[in-house]
Amino acid sequence: MNIVISDTTALIVFAKADQLRLLSNLFEKVFIPQAVKDELYFKDDIVRYRIERFEQIVVRPVTNKIPDFKLDIGETEAITLALELDLPLIIDERKGRKIAQSQGVKVVGILGILIENYRQNCISAEECRYCFSLFKQNGLRISKALEELFFAKLSEIM
Repeated sequence: MNIVISDTTALIVFAKADQLRLLSNLFEKVFIPQAVKDELYFKDDIVRYRIERFEQIVVRPVTNKIPDFKLDIGETEAITLALELDLPLIIDERKGRKIAQSQGVKVVGILGILIENYRQNCISAEECRYCFSLFKQNGLRISKALEELFFAKLSEIM
């Protein structure tokens, strides 16, 4: 079974853009810790509604002691859960990614998920570009350099 852990921000971006299907194209289950669920449900009604209807999301409790990574509680619990279950983590924030990787967690971001959807023929190149613009409109913060890298990677695999 293909399972991933997710932090809050990526799920918010996917939900706001109404593109949670991109996760279900690649993963049978998306585990989230309670803190991520709490953060998601604090968001607007549209995000909450779409997350509630997305059946692949499963709340999993963190059983180990929560370390002090100097991150918000959602990121900290997501990294801890990824470590406990030895699963990859969807996370985009630079500091959280660095800490997760330093702990040996395999990380993937929103753009990596978008590229993988294209690579696996789940979406066309045009849909990939469209989703990218949707994500930017719905809260994905990205540097110009990373944006250029994304489009270069997309061109490379076309």
